[in-house]
Amino acid sequence: MARKIPFFIQIILIPLLIAAILLVELKHPFPKFRLAALVLVFALIVDVAILARGKTRNLMVVLASLVFGLSLAEGAAGAITPRSVVKIDRGWSVRQPIMGWGPEKAGTYHAQMIDPSDNSIIYETNYTFDSDLLRHTVSADSGPAIVFFGDSFTFGDGVKNEETLPQDFADLTGGKQHVLNLALTGYSPQQFLHEMETSRFDKVIGPDPKLFVFLTAAWHAERTSCKAYWTAHAPLYALEDGRVVFKGDCNEGASLWWREWLGNSALYSYLIEPWRHKVKHNDVELYVSVLEAAVKMAKEKYGAPTIIPYLRMPKEYLQGTGFTNDSIMQRLSDSGAIVIDASLQKEEAAGAQISIRIDGHPTPYANRVRAAQIKAAIDEKLPGVLLADAK
Repeated sequence: MARKIPFFIQIILIPLLIAAILLVELKHPFPKFRLAALVLVFALIVDVAILARGKTRNLMVVLASLVFGLSLAEGAAGAITPRSVVKIDRGWSVRQPIMGWGPEKAGTYHAQMIDPSDNSIIYETNYTFDSDLLRHTVSADSGPAIVFFGDSFTFGDGVKNEETLPQDFADLTGGKQHVLNLALTGYSPQQFLHEMETSRFDKVIGPDPKLFVFLTAAWHAERTSCKAYWTAHAPLYALEDGRVVFKGDCNEGASLWWREWLGNSALYSYLIEPWRHKVKHNDVELYVSVLEAAVKMAKEKYGAPTIIPYLRMPKEYLQGTGFTNDSIMQRLSDSGAIVIDASLQKEEAAGAQISIRIDGHPTPYANRVRAAQIKAAIDEKLPGVLLADAK
């Protein structure tokens, strides 16, 4: 017969298990810490059930069964969910005020993406940030700036410093134009607007910027609505009486804790997160409105026109929202922006590789073509923006 665990050991196990649960949840010591936490909770409930009697024991048995099922589901979700294949040096993106996140300090951060199916390298590069904490761009050191705002597409995820969209544009001007890359992975129209509202980069931009550029697609609506899983610390905007109003961070206090707790669950990420990302009419309306407000502020505060290279989404993405790619582009054009179709559908149909395999970010080729599109739009619609000797 199995030997029964002594009563005093069962008592001692309770605080030990509670301490272990708190340690795992607070420190996140390994990737599958949430599964470990659930297993520890299961052990704690079983221990209490052994000590309890009557209805309390029955309740503990029910709770133990529930947590056991959650543990199995969490483990299964973790097994079938693709593991992270991106490795970037620590400090390249940390919690920052105003924008939500950004590089910890100037320097070079090594980035690598690996195909989990065969461990082959998809890309391997370095992200270099200058003293202003911006992706390094070689251009004229001074003069009226052409400023690129945006997300990972503009920042240049997966490509070398010399292969980013802003750098390609600077090269097209012969290096005579002052070009800045204010983009960063995960940013969206809410950072574009908030940077201007708070004058975050005014000293870097200078007193007389010539042009702002913001590449976008309808999936930015997942970010302006704070639905994207990484946007907990991003600026939050809302529509009030038709006006775009800043409200703080996407999540704060208990809301932030709950979102981060859920976000660390493989089960939540597998079952709930994809559904949560789906956009509705109000999400797209807010996205377009934030961009319209940014275009207006660029003109009123900085005297700078805005070019918006737009990437078309499959029509299914916007289905049921009341919006189409064309209606979004028209709204942005009506707001005063110069909108260009930068989807590169013809190039892709002709066999060009416009996206990094598996990763999905633009290839160096795509960046070069889009840079040429931007310069052509400037030459046609904004004469005088480029320095005469930069043409």
